[in-house]
Amino acid sequence: MSENEKKPEGQNEQDSKYMFFTRREFVIGAVTGAAVGSVITGIATKGGRGATPAKPGESGQPGEKKIKVPSYIAVDYAKCTGCRICEAECALFHYKTPDLSRSRIKVYYFNPPVDVPSLCAKCGDAPCIKACPEKVGALTKDKTTGAVILDEKKCIACWACIEPCAKDRAGVIRKSKDEKVIVGICDLCGGDPTCVKACREGALSIVPVYQDGKYFAAKPADIARAVAKNLYKA
Repeated sequence: MSENEKKPEGQNEQDSKYMFFTRREFVIGAVTGAAVGSVITGIATKGGRGATPAKPGESGQPGEKKIKVPSYIAVDYAKCTGCRICEAECALFHYKTPDLSRSRIKVYYFNPPVDVPSLCAKCGDAPCIKACPEKVGALTKDKTTGAVILDEKKCIACWACIEPCAKDRAGVIRKSKDEKVIVGICDLCGGDPTCVKACREGALSIVPVYQDGKYFAAKPADIARAVAKNLYKA
């Protein structure tokens, strides 16, 4: 395999081939380039259509439900620095631990240096919910926010929800490091996402859903490939 055919590091490597480019080229291309397709959420934008990005570090009262309509978290890949503060804050919020493997948002690093935050797209048809055994019923959907809700008391760790997400969607659902709980299913923190508030670069923003989330459920490797294609017209 030649140098230009090197696969990026990370879980979602797939079979994609990538061009090498610098972070400066990536930022310039992401900001000035044309849209690389509806499969990528938030690239070259500040949150997408109708977005109202939260101010970096903005805080709210505990339990305050800011999201009033079905929404998802959009990513501006040009702004992400790969600091992983979003991962730490997510893990602390949900599990009271800084263990990044428990985070429901995951930042993937690619070579060349591109940082791709990956999180649940709130798919309208929610294949993860359909895969959860009916008698278990550990996964449901919040009618207000559209988020998929995991009831860990009901979850039997059968891992059935992982396959449909990995096969056709973003592949965000995974086992925790200790294999005791499913992670990657974003509940939008009950309507006030911690990761959005924690991002100092403003790379994350809350966006109302105008289309089925499954159309934005791109795998990190596919996002990197699309960015390279946009930059190099390859």
